[in-house]
Amino acid sequence: MKRSLVAICSVLLLTALPVHADEGRPHKGKMFERHDTNGDGVISKSEFLAHAEERFSKMDADGNGEISKEEAKEAHKKRKKKFEEWKKNKD
Repeated sequence: MKRSLVAICSVLLLTALPVHADEGRPHKGKMFERHDTNGDGVISKSEFLAHAEERFSKMDADGNGEISKEEAKEAHKKRKKKFEEWKKNKD
């Protein structure tokens, strides 16, 4: 079960990285740098999984080691709200 959830978080992360690394965005490259914690210019598997674990922990609101559909929906709402705020402040 834990492996499946890490895989899900990994997929979420993989889809998020290209969006945040977009050339037209003022913070381009910062997502990559945040994941490349040792600064060697590449994201190792351990760096990638550490970030996935961090995201998982944030999504697991009740701390029971599982993400329910409700927790996933709530996490999505929070990400959407942050994006809308960023978009609003960008203009």
